[in-house]
Amino acid sequence: MSQTEEHGLVPLIGSIYEASMAPEKWPDFLARFAATFQSEQALMWAHDFNDQSADLISGPTSIGCTLGVDDFFLDGYTRHFCHCNVWLENEHLHHEGHIVNSSRLSPDGRLPSTEWFGDWLKPQDLFYSFAAVVEKRNHRSFNVTALRAKSHGPYTPYEEQQLRTLMPHLQTAFALHRRLHRAEALAQASLGLLDRLPLGIVLLDAKAQVLHANARAHALARESGLLQIKGQFLGEEELHALRPADDLRLQASMRRAVSTGLGVPIQAGQGMRLQGLMHDLHLLISPLPHHTEPFGARAAAAVFISDPTAVLHELDAVLRTCYGLSMAESLLAQALVNGLSVREYAEERDLSVHTVRVQLKSITSKVGVRRQTELVRTILNGPAMLQWSAAARPNSTQTR
Repeated sequence: MSQTEEHGLVPLIGSIYEASMAPEKWPDFLARFAATFQSEQALMWAHDFNDQSADLISGPTSIGCTLGVDDFFLDGYTRHFCHCNVWLENEHLHHEGHIVNSSRLSPDGRLPSTEWFGDWLKPQDLFYSFAAVVEKRNHRSFNVTALRAKSHGPYTPYEEQQLRTLMPHLQTAFALHRRLHRAEALAQASLGLLDRLPLGIVLLDAKAQVLHANARAHALARESGLLQIKGQFLGEEELHALRPADDLRLQASMRRAVSTGLGVPIQAGQGMRLQGLMHDLHLLISPLPHHTEPFGARAAAAVFISDPTAVLHELDAVLRTCYGLSMAESLLAQALVNGLSVREYAEERDLSVHTVRVQLKSITSKVGVRRQTELVRTILNGPAMLQWSAAARPNSTQTR
């Protein structure tokens, strides 16, 4: 590509860096991106090759973004069509830093006979796609994708070269975005809400280090003499049990919980009881939903700390009252909040995945969200948790 031709991409490259510092500008970048490549649709999204799931979530500090895709088709993709996208059948064709072209991922002649084309692409008058695989970690790729109609023709080698020119700028901008907005995400998190909860909550990052510990966690650790949150610097703090045998169990449980983000399965949170002369503590070490930021921070797991002598009102009743959930729906909602997947919950309750997905659809409708990750975030940050906090706080106060 000549310097003159590359110079023509300067406005588009500039919009990438503007968006990295102001996430609300990612749609502006996508609009420029789609126009540059004569595409009706453009997406910044993640695909997990482990379970063929898709993440198209957008938010104040999220990079996820879509342009030109109707909500009906977005919902259909995340619920079903991400599993039958023929362009994603072979993970080995998707490498970080590379350009993928739909015509090479799957023959164009085969496409019209597929469910992917007949029920998702054709109704939107789409046929061709190409994408920059900006990142790929642990079988999860993050992509900037364009789709267009058959009348435009396939994406050309020249267009692929243009996208290849954009690649290092996309990679740099995404890394910059995360670095700049990690602190902001923590600042915007529901830390005030966490401090009002009657439970101690410690958020852990992917290395099992403490991202945040609420006031109740510090108080329970201090008063019981069974736990310690220590570290010289913020971001390097660690949670430890004071007794060596307890600490070995705690560290192992925390490592298992955070390892779910690396694709290591875990069925549910790990519970343990710490016993002292004056106080006992109950700990639940739970993985958080993969690749989400339910507390505003990119937490991999949470440690819930409670005083077993304090009678806490169950979240179940509040969920049912606040959102009108049935008992079965409330149980599923709580399981999702504690990090279980739909499949894990179905196996645990001896239900079909289809039945659980029907329940999930009903829950999201009642709560007023469209996706599972939005549901978890809404429950953790919404009125149900506030009501639970307000109801339970007097009981926890009376025990001290």
